[in-house]
Amino acid sequence: MYVFQLSQKKEHVLKSKTKYRKNEVRILIVMNTKSLHDLEASLAVISSNMTAYHAGNVHAYRPVAVELRKLLCDTQAKTDNSLIKRLFPDFRLRPLSGDQNSIDEHTALYIPGQMSFDGRGGSSLSQLFNESAPSLLLDEWLEQKLFDFTTTIRSFIRSVADKEGAHSDKSYNTVLRKTKSVVLANNALIAKAILAIGRYVVKALAIRMVNDNVGEIGAHVLAEYNKLGRGAAVLSLTEFATHFLEGIPIKYESASTVEDYFQRDPSKCKAAMQILRFYQPSDFFILLVIDMNGGIWLYQQAIRTAI
Repeated sequence: MYVFQLSQKKEHVLKSKTKYRKNEVRILIVMNTKSLHDLEASLAVISSNMTAYHAGNVHAYRPVAVELRKLLCDTQAKTDNSLIKRLFPDFRLRPLSGDQNSIDEHTALYIPGQMSFDGRGGSSLSQLFNESAPSLLLDEWLEQKLFDFTTTIRSFIRSVADKEGAHSDKSYNTVLRKTKSVVLANNALIAKAILAIGRYVVKALAIRMVNDNVGEIGAHVLAEYNKLGRGAAVLSLTEFATHFLEGIPIKYESASTVEDYFQRDPSKCKAAMQILRFYQPSDFFILLVIDMNGGIWLYQQAIRTAI
């Protein structure tokens, strides 16, 4: 088991030490005590409310919005107080899907990503972000247009967090009126979008921490490859968010076990097995990320460079 640490000082300094336990890697994050506890709490609240939403609590998106504001776009006395930016000043995220230039003052409603309907009254919003596009610094990412010409990611998160999550205003503002009026099968667009943003931010944070320690993790994965053969490093984002203080768990699984993850989707299974069959273990390792909604992402990670 690996344990990668941030020092418990005012300055944000990355350190690492190594522990082993069978085929598991665990990245333990330690930082300024207050910031550590705030990040732990935000991730736990996001995780628990994701679970509550999928269990039928249609209002559980509200506390997720509050935590997204705290992580991404909080201000104090007109000064940026965002937790992620405080800890990772160069934090970057992938842009929204679609063409921002196609959104103008005549656009009534623009939903980036893909809407899916299960035929039983349920729906989901996926692929909200283009993960093959160049990443953006946080401030630029927050200013992307979302839904129409005047609504940005920042204004959307702040509207939900300030007017529904943390406070109760007497009336809806323009952003809330639009996103609550669009109902997609089992819930309004406002909930779908907040939860999709929350899932993506948690994933991006986890992968950033993997990238910051990619050399050490790659060496461990290579050692596991030499014992178990071809396979992948598996990262559960729900476990990451729920048990953050216990570390970020990355467990090496053999190719046959990885194949089981894809059995419900034969087309993805074939592509995944192709990747596992031909990657070069001295140069790359395969990272299988299990999303908070059960979705699966597969990354080919260069051992000595970041994604």
